[in-house]
Order: sequence, then structure tokens, then C-alpha cells
Amino acid sequence: MWIASVIILSSFIASFSDWFFMDVLIHRFYEAEPAIWRARGGRVRIVISQLIGTVASAGVVALCLWAHGRAVPVAVAAWFAGPLPVIMQNLQWMRLHPAIAASHAAGWLVRLLIAALLASWLLAP
Repeated sequence: MWIASVIILSSFIASFSDWFFMDVLIHRFYEAEPAIWRARGGRVRIVISQLIGTVASAGVVALCLWAHGRAVPVAVAAWFAGPLPVIMQNLQWMRLHPAIAASHAAGWLVRLLIAALLASWLLAP
């Protein structure tokens, strides 16, 4: 029960950091290559994106439980193993502005840190 609560809370908080890093901070750079982005709208895509983030948060919470309080190293290792290389490869093959890649990478790191720190704080033995 508590684990699910931490996952939901971390995803809720991270949705605001996602909005900041993946929209507010770099919105103007999306216009540089409009052909790679889907048409506006897409509530379903937003929900799916949040579900993907929730699964990532759940994975980091599980890793923090296994690693016993090593929140920051777990989050950074998960970031290096997952989102960072994918974003960097996308930058090589897609017409992404480097600011978009950097901001998305930072947003993912913040999301994973939120999950890890909440897990270490709220689920500590």
C-alpha cells in the first residue's frame, strides 16, 4: 500500500517537472523542426506518456528499496542506463534541437530523483 502511494505521489509531483522541462522551458525550440512532432491535441498521448513515467518511477522506487537508502546513486544510475542514452541517440538521428534533448534529459533526471528521494524518505525502515 505504501509503495503504491509513493509511486503515485512521485508521479504526480514529477508531472509538474515534466511540464516544466518538456514544455515550458523549451517550447520555442519545438518550432525549429515542426515536421517531427505530432499534431496538437492528444490527451490520450499525454495519459500514455504519464503512464510510462509512472512505470519508470515505480522501477526507481523498487531499486531504492533494494539498494537501501541510496536514492541519488540509484536515480543517476537509472538515468544513465535508460533515458539519457535514448535521448542522445534520438538527437543523433532525429531533427531535435539540442536544447530539447538537454531539457528532456534533465526532466528525466529530475523525475527519477523525485521518485528515489521520496522512496528513501517515505519508505525508510
